[in-house]
Amino acid sequence: MIKSYGRRKDDAGRVHILCYEINVCPICGKALLVIGTRERRYIKDDGMTEELVIRRLRCKGCHKIHHELPDILIPYKRHCTKTVEKIVEGDGDVCCDDPGISRIRAWWRACRLYFDGVMSSLREKYGDVFSPDPAPREIVRAVVNANLWVHTRSAFLSG
Repeated sequence: MIKSYGRRKDDAGRVHILCYEINVCPICGKALLVIGTRERRYIKDDGMTEELVIRRLRCKGCHKIHHELPDILIPYKRHCTKTVEKIVEGDGDVCCDDPGISRIRAWWRACRLYFDGVMSSLREKYGDVFSPDPAPREIVRAVVNANLWVHTRSAFLSG
């Protein structure tokens, strides 16, 4: 996940993410090569959908494919990070239906203990590089960039 990026809109209304960071593989630390792009839709905090064009990257070392996600997205979630943060923190002013709010809260409760453990391990390994009470955006970014994100998609659960 990237924190420093720009946005450029094309003629079709899609927003291209322009990364200002040097990306390295979260698995082996080698350089990443751009191999293409893909489209990623998400629901903004005002309820409107937006289509992003994000880069696909391949590691020179382990040959794994990674996607360059801006920190406004959470992997495998349809709503933007700002909406998820409002739901998690209990702010009732969100553009999400009640079942969606319940699902996001249940997901956060289920993952919070794991996230806290990952953050504790990262603090032990790297020192105090996180704020004392990190926002969900900071937690998700740290877990993803440490290659410790738990895949919840059914394709990863079988066999």
